[in-house]
Amino acid sequence: MSDWLELHRQLYNNSLAERKNAWEKERRVVSYNEQQNTLPDFKEQRPEYVPLGSHALQETVRRVDRAYKAFFRRVKNGEKPGYPRFKGRNRFDSFTYPCVSGWKLLSLGHEKKHGCKGKLRISNLGDIRLRGRCRVDIVSLERKDMPRLTVKRIRGKWYATITYKADIPLLQRDYAEKRGMTGIDLGLSSFATFASGESLPRLRHLDRDLCWIKQAGKDVSRKKKGSNRRRKTVAKLSRLHEKVSERRKDSLHKTAGRLVHNYSFLAVEDLQVKEMSANGGKRKQGLNRSMADAALGKFLKLLTSKAEEAGCEIVRVNPRGTTQECSWCGQTVPKTLYDRVHSCPDCGLTFDRDHNAAINIFKRGLALTGREPSDAWRSVRPGLAPASSLKCETATMKHSGR
Repeated sequence: MSDWLELHRQLYNNSLAERKNAWEKERRVVSYNEQQNTLPDFKEQRPEYVPLGSHALQETVRRVDRAYKAFFRRVKNGEKPGYPRFKGRNRFDSFTYPCVSGWKLLSLGHEKKHGCKGKLRISNLGDIRLRGRCRVDIVSLERKDMPRLTVKRIRGKWYATITYKADIPLLQRDYAEKRGMTGIDLGLSSFATFASGESLPRLRHLDRDLCWIKQAGKDVSRKKKGSNRRRKTVAKLSRLHEKVSERRKDSLHKTAGRLVHNYSFLAVEDLQVKEMSANGGKRKQGLNRSMADAALGKFLKLLTSKAEEAGCEIVRVNPRGTTQECSWCGQTVPKTLYDRVHSCPDCGLTFDRDHNAAINIFKRGLALTGREPSDAWRSVRPGLAPASSLKCETATMKHSGR
C-alpha cells in the first residue's frame, strides 16, 4: 500500500506539472478529459501503474482538476488564491476508488479473531483484515449502496473510509418518552452549561501531555534537518499530538451522542470560532490554545450531524447579548469577562453567568422555531435555586479566579 500510495503521488505531481508547464510555455489550459485520455498510454510507458486500476488513477487526476477549480473560485471571490502545490512524501496520504470496481468487502462469518470484523479485498493487492467496529453492518449492505472507498495512511496507520448510502429516517430512533428540550452555552470555564443549570466540565486534553510535547518540540529543534535522528524525533512528537487528538475526538463524540440521545430539541450558539481565535495580542495570551483544545467548532459539527440521524432538532441562535441580558426580566446587566455571576439589580436574579446565557439561548431557540416560551425556563426563578448551590458556584468561581 505504501508503494501504491507513492505511485499515486507521482501521478498527481506529473498531472500538476503538465498543467503548469502548458500554461507557462504555451498559455494553454489542460482539461481533465485530456489528461484522463492519456492514462492508457501512460500505463504502457509505466507498467507498474497497471495493477492500481483505471478508476483509482482517474480519481487521482480528478483531484488535480478539483484543486485548480478551487483555485479559480478563490481568485474570483477575492480570497487568498493558494495555487495548487506539488505533494511531498508527507503531504499525500490517500488514494480513492470512486466506484464499486476494484474493491470488495468480505465477511469472516463466525470467525472474529483479534477484534477483526471482516476483510477488505483490493484487486491486485489482496485481502486486508479490518479491525474495530462500525455502527452499521456494512458487510451486509449491497454493492450498489457503497459507491466509494478511500484508503488513507495517518501517522503510519492505515484506515479504510467507505461511503455508503443510507436512509436517514430509517436510522432515527424513538426516544420521545425520555427526551427533553434545553439550551446550551459553550465556553472554557465549563465546556457546556444547560438551561437547567447543569454543566459539563471542560476536559483539558492538551494539558495532560503539554510538558512532554514541549520537550519533544525542543528535541526536534536541536536535531539537524534531514538527519535520521530528527525524523525519529518528529515521529515521536507526532505520536504525542495524535494521542491528544484521539482523546479529544473520543470525548467529543461521546458527549454529542449523549446529548442527541437525551434531548429532542437543542438550542446552541452560532459561534464564529475562527474569528474568536483570531490573534489578539497580549489580551488573548494563552486563550487561543485553550479554545483550540476545547474544539468548540468541531463539537458543533458533530452535534449537528448526529442530531440529523437521531431525530434531534438543532437550532443555532445569535449569541450576541445572551450573557448581558437578564433571563428573567430582560434588562441588560453589563459584565466584564471576569464577572462570573449574573446579578440583576431590577429583579434580583442571581445566577452563574453561563447558566443565565443558556436560558437566553433556549428562549431564542424557541422563538426562532415559533414555539411559545415553555415552563422549562420559567421554573428557574429567583428564590427557587438552593442557596447551597449558589454558594458552591460562587466559591468555585473565586477559586478559578485565583
